[in-house]
Amino acid sequence: MIAALLLLAPITPVPDEPKPIPTTISAIRKDPKKFDGQVVRLHGWVNQCAPRGCLIEDRSAASPGGAGASLSIVGNAKFDATIKPLLPTYVEFDARFDASCRIQASGSAITICADRAPELTVLTLRGVVSPEPPPFEKP
Repeated sequence: MIAALLLLAPITPVPDEPKPIPTTISAIRKDPKKFDGQVVRLHGWVNQCAPRGCLIEDRSAASPGGAGASLSIVGNAKFDATIKPLLPTYVEFDARFDASCRIQASGSAITICADRAPELTVLTLRGVVSPEPPPFEKP
């Protein structure tokens, strides 16, 4: 009986995630169409992350000249909970990039996306470095 059920079950391999493309925030902003739908590996600063806005930026907001170029991170409760106690923090992650808020469709206007625009859907948080030591390590 079990063997018969196994024969009826479709056997489909689980597709592997594509290998991430290491890139920069500025490179994506310069040519969003090139990265549309791709899995990218980014590193940068998450200076703040709230329900209405979460960005990865080139630099710390406290840097001379400000945070620099940015991309929006899609809302994700697990990502937000991990990042929130460490803000501001330097991160590295793999994410799928969606250029719909950055490119113009032929003959139409650019889509304007507000709040947490669907640009980066984080797939793997690879590293987080807080600029402050944890409370138990502070002098």
